[in-house]
Amino acid sequence: MDNAAAPLPRQRNIQWLRAVAALMVLLYHASHYLAAERGDATMSAIFGGTFGLLGVAIFFAISGALMAELLPRTAPPLFLLHRVARLYPAFLVASLLLPPLVTGRVSVDLRALSLVPIGDNGSYRLRVEWTLIFELFYYMALTALAALGGARRLRLFALGWLAVILVAAAWLPELRQATLVPTIVDLPFLAANAAFAGGLLVPDLVRRGLFQPALGAVAAGLAMLLLGFGFTAGRLLASLVGVILVGLALSAPPRSGPEGLVARLATRLGDWSYALYLCHVPVVLVVMRGMEAPPLILWLLAVTLSLAVSVPLGLLDLAIYRRLRARLDRARPQALARGAGIYATVYVVVAAVFLFKR
Repeated sequence: MDNAAAPLPRQRNIQWLRAVAALMVLLYHASHYLAAERGDATMSAIFGGTFGLLGVAIFFAISGALMAELLPRTAPPLFLLHRVARLYPAFLVASLLLPPLVTGRVSVDLRALSLVPIGDNGSYRLRVEWTLIFELFYYMALTALAALGGARRLRLFALGWLAVILVAAAWLPELRQATLVPTIVDLPFLAANAAFAGGLLVPDLVRRGLFQPALGAVAAGLAMLLLGFGFTAGRLLASLVGVILVGLALSAPPRSGPEGLVARLATRLGDWSYALYLCHVPVVLVVMRGMEAPPLILWLLAVTLSLAVSVPLGLLDLAIYRRLRARLDRARPQALARGAGIYATVYVVVAAVFLFKR
């Protein structure tokens, strides 16, 4: 592990890019549910499917780039448990507290809360869980790669995975590519994975100086083409845009000096972006179904309240993660190996069982 390249400096640009991605998904869903619940498509004509595709692709590409930096420097059990500690607590809090505001009843689906790829056998009440299912699969795959001694072959792994994704894009029918609740057998082949796999290559490409400012114009041009293609090609193009944007963000020199107000707000929103992602759909639905106002006012309320709810949830999320991370960092290697082994075993068993439940 000590032969790994020097880590890239932490970039506020990545936090700002996280904030942008979260806002894109929020604006898309607020517009989508305004049309679906109130029959007004004005905002969805502006913040349409492109925003959702790009927002998720940026999140996946950021995740891939960060995991490429962490994996060679972290023991596999600690790597996996850090990721588990990062995703589950805020997700469980949001899943238990927010859906009852929409449905009026408290119900728990342990299958959905597991975030294991189980096909369409779970009830996903936040309506964004699919990306977390994908993320946890990525972490499991990288942990297995590292446990087998392959952390230093990450570039080869990413290139091979991208090749498989491209072949599957031509082979799998569009309907199968569009599923958001795949089984563990289907998940590795879906086009949405291209952003994460491409993100794994970003740190190495940044060190090689590949990401020059002119690529920003290329990314903008590709983004404008997204809706002119089918679902699978759109996912692949969005992934390429996400990878370019993350590469540009990491290539920019670190800023020095104090941040202005806008920069501080962008950084905070980046910190709370996971919380915003988790909470926004239930909040949007509460507004669209429970309030009476002109469509534009409803849309503005949905966006504003989602941002407001993300603040306490984001603060709680970060506080819990800091505590759990500190405890994990102090834990003995044997305890970490045992904990990671238990989680991985349960994950694989549950995923395998649900291959036979249709």
